[in-house]
Amino acid sequence: MFYQGKTIELEKSLTVKQLLKELRLNPLEHLVQVDGKLYTEDRIIELGSRVIIHRVTSAG
Repeated sequence: MFYQGKTIELEKSLTVKQLLKELRLNPLEHLVQVDGKLYTEDRIIELGSRVIIHRVTSAG
């Protein structure tokens, strides 16, 4: 998994919501891409998946 230029290894399968909670990331400010597809908070991320977390910013 990649976030802010860092690689993090997942130790178990978990939902997007659980992942963001473990990383202490606000789900309203981050999108999670798994194997090239955007995942909602209830989707399960399987071990071995390529995960990229994108920070969302608003231009206002």
